[in-house]
Amino acid sequence: QVIYGRLTVGELAAFYAYLGMFYNPLNRLTELNILLANSQSAMERIFEVFNTSPEITDSATAKDFPFIKGEIRFTHVYFGYERSKTVLKDINLYIPAGCTVALVGPSGAGKSTFVKLVPRLYDVSSGKITIDGRDTQDFKLGCLRRHIATVPQEPILFSGTVYENILFGKQNASDKEVQAAALSANAHDFIGKLPKGYETEIGEGGLKLSGGQRQRIALARAFLKNAPILILDEATSSLDSKTENMIQEALKRLMKGRTTIIIAHRLSTIQSADSIVVFHNGEIVETGNHEELLQHSYGLYRQLYDEQFNKKVAMNIE
Repeated sequence: QVIYGRLTVGELAAFYAYLGMFYNPLNRLTELNILLANSQSAMERIFEVFNTSPEITDSATAKDFPFIKGEIRFTHVYFGYERSKTVLKDINLYIPAGCTVALVGPSGAGKSTFVKLVPRLYDVSSGKITIDGRDTQDFKLGCLRRHIATVPQEPILFSGTVYENILFGKQNASDKEVQAAALSANAHDFIGKLPKGYETEIGEGGLKLSGGQRQRIALARAFLKNAPILILDEATSSLDSKTENMIQEALKRLMKGRTTIIIAHRLSTIQSADSIVVFHNGEIVETGNHEELLQHSYGLYRQLYDEQFNKKVAMNIE
């Protein structure tokens, strides 16, 4: 058209310029259409979750019990995630109030499942779990879980500030209570060095914090909750010796006077526990303190202890 004089060079240039201007909006419309289609699928899944009725609910006779000592008893407890597969078999265990009990055993032995039954994340298949002599199903769920603080192996932190994450332990806590909890958890000093202190945004999962800092935030949350029962899944992540010592000091303070159940991964950290419970294939195979269990030459605890000790010696030699 330009050759035949029907279109000027300027008009051709303008045509291509306008074509380029149209391309990006049209391309974005296509991307938006794909995004909307994906969002619709995601929203359907979200509403499925919202509309799901919880399997664990309050019984008709459930009550609030504002104060408990923390005495726990498992009586002939069986549990399976599926009816055809039993994970815990005939568990009988008494934990006096204020005592520390460590759970040890190979991976998959049933330790994590055991602790999930205490706050009724799952209900037993048969048998009974009592706290201070009352069946856990006689407690209202909210009441039961207020009496239990959990420090998981990998701390669960949320996008928000340090302050907001500690506050999950007790929603109506004062600023002084939050800071006191952080002090007890050996977290106050490092928080003070953050750009905005307690108001510092930590990112999803606490990605802006180190592993040791995340663990101390989780401990501060447990201090703030001040529950009589503590469930602690010992962290396996490697920390420098200074941070490790600070966390161990905080844990000793946190455990004092509370009924504490520890899922132990390093046997060196639980030698002072009042009782050690050894799990294997969903059953309790040994109980006793550290010294007593070491006397069982062919016992599972002695075997696990020797394996960890020999591994540590080999690493030191290397």
